[in-house]
Amino acid sequence: MIVWRFCFYLISTMVFCHDLLAKERVIYVNQLSDLPIYMVPSLSVLEDPTNELEYEEIKNNKSNYTFQTFPFSGEAFNFSYSKSTYWLKTSITNPSDQMIETSIVVSYPRLKILDLYIETADGVKIIKSGYQIPSKERPYRSRFFVFPIVFPKQTNATVYFKVKSPNAINLPIQIWRKKEYDRHEIDDHVLQALYFGITLAMIVFNLFVFVILKDYSYFLYVLVVFSSAIAIATHNGIASDYIWDHSPWLDQYAINLFISIVLILFLVFMRNLLHTKQILPKLDRLNWVLILLQILLPIFYIISFDTFIKWLVLSHTITSFWILLIGIVCSLKKQRIAYFFLLAFAFLFLALIISTLRALGYIPTNVFTLEGPQYGSAAEMMLLAFALADRYNTIMKEKEIAENNVKLNLEKSNLELEEKVKERTSKLNQTLSVMRRDLFVAKKIQENSISVDPKLKDQLRFVYKYLPVSEVGGDFFDILHLKNLKYRILIADATGHGVHAAMITMAIKGLYDPIKEFDLHPNKIMEIFNEEFMDNFVSLNSLLTAMIIDLDFQTNKLEFASAGHPSAVLLQKGKLNLLSKTGRMIGLKKQTHYETIEIPFEKDDRLFVFTDGLYEAFNQKEEEFGEEKLHQIFLETLHLPLYEVEIELLRALQKFQNGQERQDDLTILGFDL
Repeated sequence: MIVWRFCFYLISTMVFCHDLLAKERVIYVNQLSDLPIYMVPSLSVLEDPTNELEYEEIKNNKSNYTFQTFPFSGEAFNFSYSKSTYWLKTSITNPSDQMIETSIVVSYPRLKILDLYIETADGVKIIKSGYQIPSKERPYRSRFFVFPIVFPKQTNATVYFKVKSPNAINLPIQIWRKKEYDRHEIDDHVLQALYFGITLAMIVFNLFVFVILKDYSYFLYVLVVFSSAIAIATHNGIASDYIWDHSPWLDQYAINLFISIVLILFLVFMRNLLHTKQILPKLDRLNWVLILLQILLPIFYIISFDTFIKWLVLSHTITSFWILLIGIVCSLKKQRIAYFFLLAFAFLFLALIISTLRALGYIPTNVFTLEGPQYGSAAEMMLLAFALADRYNTIMKEKEIAENNVKLNLEKSNLELEEKVKERTSKLNQTLSVMRRDLFVAKKIQENSISVDPKLKDQLRFVYKYLPVSEVGGDFFDILHLKNLKYRILIADATGHGVHAAMITMAIKGLYDPIKEFDLHPNKIMEIFNEEFMDNFVSLNSLLTAMIIDLDFQTNKLEFASAGHPSAVLLQKGKLNLLSKTGRMIGLKKQTHYETIEIPFEKDDRLFVFTDGLYEAFNQKEEEFGEEKLHQIFLETLHLPLYEVEIELLRALQKFQNGQERQDDLTILGFDL
């Protein structure tokens, strides 16, 4: 960098040797129109490597350094990373007979010291600025550094700038008519609002898609967009103006730190989106190396800014090249989504490279090189959104194909089942007497399947009653001693009753027995149970409600999960507590999630678990017995032993029906805790 700058100075000296000493290049403010005048061609520069010179020494030429001109500076000076203090000088004249209000604008927000000295016949006015000055104390609050200056009629002024910063020193300096710059500020706010508005919309929309699809690519995209927006806000000065009001430390360090965060998230997003671990396993290992590099270098950069700043900027370029290379390789492997990814990152890569080269001083500073990262970020954000939209479209097509296949298989299974049912029905009609005998046997088998281990009766104080409408029914329950003082209760109710429902209860037992002793919470047991039921019996078009309750007498806690089952009743201190459903019925949908609820209980609390046949009983007036009447009986019989509560309940139910037949199977279990 030192060699490059020396060559630049040498060439300037050889070509313009007669212009080595600063010569007056006057700016006439009466020539200002709708557009600004770039002041750089009219400025002469003095570099103070000692950082000790003051304004009076500069003004009176008491230093050993002289002002020099740089005729090829274009729109801005670019001194890259320098430890020197720079003084800039020019003359500004208002030869007209009218006062002219102007705004001198330095449209680069990462300058720590930026002081303006304006010398007229009335004296010297000093205006201090730079990011070390809080924005509310600057002469004009803006994301850039703005100096409102009024030039009275027939005025000549000499203007000096003092500039020093640990960041790359870029000086795009313009002078505007004040009213034109105010209008320009409004237009700029609209453009910034548009960019950040689109960013917010992308974040909210893709968060919504992530919640629906549970695809982490969308969440990683949100993180990439969010971190990119913060980096852009830091780069263009909006963060300093709106996010942190006054933090010189963040103004100095934040931009490169946020670029590292963006690249880390981009590497993770790329691995997830392009599946580099499977497609490019050898190259994928280097992704982790670069992620580690982008974690470690910022730490060293914070410890020693001057030593590591250029290394960090170089690492950003290397990492960007690597991401671009991976995108190219995946595109050559004809990954459809890689085409979108490559095109999206190409824009961001180009903008990042331009910004890096500008910061290092290899290319000039102008509007394009300053605002390029924001344009590249906007293009990258939109193209990545298209990539994810294409991914979503692909997922939906695959899902549609899968659903069609499932539908065809289900229709085929239903047809096969219908044929089997017809065949079985014919045989059943021919062997009705045999079936009746078989039903009697089935009844005994079902009674045995829901029989309770006598040891449990010694360990638990409980009663139960199972009354099917016909010989066999669709209710099922199971009580299991898990370990120590912990017990698990299952109660289930298949839709319908009779033989069909009884077959489902046998299926319930077959599915539940292998999983009931798993050391899992009730909701996890219920989820496994639902998956097994859907995998094996979805073609039966049957549903069932179920509840699993774990009683732990060691911790005096009750955990339960309910798949659409009627609310169990826990009586505590004379008050009624309902254990409501925590998820949908078994057999409705795969990947259904259930919640486990934990409730403490005390000695002498009482628990009732039952099926809906207990309260969905009707009398001759078609009036329903109902849950309220059932709950009232539970409260009124608190003083009775459990077996008497059962007798009293069945007596009340029979009295209510008054000879009307029950329409559903009935099961009730009562526990004294």
